[in-house]
Amino acid sequence: MVTAINFDGEQGDNSRPLGIDIATREFMRAFFRFSAQKTFPCVCPNETSLKQFKLYAEMERISPESCFGVNQNDPVLLEQAGHLFRYDPGILKHIWSRRQFGQRRYSISGLMHTSSTDSVMEVIGQYLMAPTQSWDALVCPSNSIKSAILNIIDHWQQYLKQRTDSSFKCPVQFPVIPLGIDTNHFDTITGEQKRIKQRNALALEKEEIAILFTGRLNYIAKANPLPLMLGVEKAAVDTKTPLRLIFCGYFNDEFNEIAFKESAAKVCNKARVSFVRHGDTKYPDGFWAGADIFCSLIDNVQESFGLTPIEAMASGLPVIVSDWDGYRDTVRDGVEGYTIPTLTPRKGLGSELAYKYFSGQNSYGDYLGAVQQSTSVDFKALSIAFKRLIENPSLRLKMGAAGKERANSTYNWPIIISAYEDLWSELAKRRELDQELNPLAIGSPFHPSRPDPFDMFASFPSRQFSEKGRIDLVISNWSEAIKIISLKTGYVYPESLIKLEEMPVLFDNLKRGSPILIESLINLLPTINSTDLILTLAWLVKLGICRYYP
Repeated sequence: MVTAINFDGEQGDNSRPLGIDIATREFMRAFFRFSAQKTFPCVCPNETSLKQFKLYAEMERISPESCFGVNQNDPVLLEQAGHLFRYDPGILKHIWSRRQFGQRRYSISGLMHTSSTDSVMEVIGQYLMAPTQSWDALVCPSNSIKSAILNIIDHWQQYLKQRTDSSFKCPVQFPVIPLGIDTNHFDTITGEQKRIKQRNALALEKEEIAILFTGRLNYIAKANPLPLMLGVEKAAVDTKTPLRLIFCGYFNDEFNEIAFKESAAKVCNKARVSFVRHGDTKYPDGFWAGADIFCSLIDNVQESFGLTPIEAMASGLPVIVSDWDGYRDTVRDGVEGYTIPTLTPRKGLGSELAYKYFSGQNSYGDYLGAVQQSTSVDFKALSIAFKRLIENPSLRLKMGAAGKERANSTYNWPIIISAYEDLWSELAKRRELDQELNPLAIGSPFHPSRPDPFDMFASFPSRQFSEKGRIDLVISNWSEAIKIISLKTGYVYPESLIKLEEMPVLFDNLKRGSPILIESLINLLPTINSTDLILTLAWLVKLGICRYYP
């Protein structure tokens, strides 16, 4: 079995990389590097995307000739592949398209990233309505994301049961497969020489302990820095140790930059705070080598997994993270570092927030900000974690080594790609054995909202043209007929008509003043598609070349 990748190309700004763009690019490169496949079909919207797909292949020493484009409406090639994968949850269009050609032809899977946007929330509800099968899947990078998705599906099931008194089940598989990293890369950008160089560039004192946060610097849509600043400041006072809190990343805008620096100036008096901007030529590899402790207290529902703690572990750093979403799966408390308990209000207290987001009274930023505003971390546990790691260099080394081993054994790309290929093989087995749901009945539309236009608008005309009627020629002279056919206003949409070179054959079987039953005409021309033939005859009637007798 071969997996075809649905790839739209990168849309983001490299100077301000989003986690989803980084994850997509790195997955593509890892797929080329570690997949067992020898050929790489790609469903791309245009030549630009296909070129980028082939570029990623070349970067991993894969011949561009082994990569080829596949039309998303080509069921034969997709069936030959056996699987179609898209690196986001937007697979529903492919699910509906497959129904047109046969639902057992191939499996389809996607990947969930953030589950907090209104568009994603809407998409998940549609998974119950779409003709999904048990041989389809939506990969979840964390157990928390899986739980969030199942929560939406459960609410939809309850709603539909109230309306129809019937049970609606979603047959899609929701496996948990984490995101991956290239652990070898972090071996090349860390080490004692690089550590010395980075610390000198930031003028860190020899005894100064560097606590690093890496990521997008956005307190509304990523992580509020205040708990981290308060925690580091308290640790500096309690341990009487010189501490440097380093934020490495980029600000979304001037508003966020002002907010971060204002908080740092007013909160951190004992501890020092530095900002290392993404793309700074002094730190081309970030600040992984120069840090002593990594800390990320994510408090935002926009987060789905979180690559930076894994990158920190691959760099040999002990980590302190909030016990939140994917971080909970990644870091084992007391082994690679510490997970700090988090607290949010009970369910039932956010209904107004949900409605205001839905109705447009609040923006996405308002929604995220309001939720994180009421999310807290346990400051006592945070203080204890900082104190232990700051005062115990051997513990830092021990946890850093444990993190490095975990990154290599659990999150390295060969392991992740292998997990995907195991999933795709399992889906192929399901496709052979499991019962098909919602098979397409003869005469039914492939999509309830996309019926045959001649059915949907059947009440518009006086009567309908069908093969039960008879037809003859009004204009039997082919040269006269072609004058009308060749007009731009005459030849509007050739794709639904028979081929132009087949027209003379059709004319040979039509006679002026001698109507022939259209069913008989179809039998006389077996090599011509019957639907195209009927539509062509209807078109010739429109042009006045033929006459129809109901």
